Amino acid sequence: MITCYALLRKGERNLYLSPYLQTEKTSLWDPEEAVVLKSSGMLTKSQKDEASYALYAAIDFSVDRWIQDKQYVPRLLVSSLVFMVVYFFMSLVIRDPIPMVDELLISSGLTIFSWIALAKRDTRSSLAIKRRYELKASAGSPDFLQDEGLFALESYLEDSSQLDRLDLCNSLCLSSKDPLAPLSYEQAPPWVEEVLLLLELHMKVNQKFLYRYYKKVCSLREGKRASSKLSARLFHLSMQQKLDIPQLSLCVALREQMS
Repeated sequence: MITCYALLRKGERNLYLSPYLQTEKTSLWDPEEAVVLKSSGMLTKSQKDEASYALYAAIDFSVDRWIQDKQYVPRLLVSSLVFMVVYFFMSLVIRDPIPMVDELLISSGLTIFSWIALAKRDTRSSLAIKRRYELKASAGSPDFLQDEGLFALESYLEDSSQLDRLDLCNSLCLSSKDPLAPLSYEQAPPWVEEVLLLLELHMKVNQKFLYRYYKKVCSLREGKRASSKLSARLFHLSMQQKLDIPQLSLCVALREQMS
């Protein structure tokens, strides 16, 4: 069973997490395998459409990466051949006053062009189209399940968004006496570790900027080092709406609860 998760937010973009972003498993997914989308409550039609779009985007990303990795060696050989042919052609047939410079520039440029063109061709190959269609066919009609445990994560996101942003940044960076608030459930549900992994994967693929600061905050907290400088940076980026501090706080809280 392929399990996906929906975290609904007020005033912010909803989070749709799926294992489809795991490119190393793209060739292993069974098209006949059931797909389940868990949420804290009933999803509206627009939310279901958002979820389908997010799953399709994740599948497109994974299939593109998978086919490009699969065709890496042939693409490398063809690009190398293009470089050698163009270089020797320019060297032997066309004479120029500055030897090697023009040959290297033109050969490198055509090699890069060939590499990009071949990569795009691979993503439109029959194998990629077939795999993309198989996965989307199953992901397009998931089974919707309600799991009230997800409400704790959504509440944490909502509560964090109501806190003073500077205080929250200080708590994250250990430059405040107030600790980061823990998640409010007595016993961790069995899917907590999976949700954390999918959240980290989602940030790594779709929110690279946020993921970079998430790693910095985790490293800081693991070393138990306070940093008012990093706190100020987080606050500044948050005020510019470039960083989702509540989501960052949730990921840190989940990580520390699992450790």
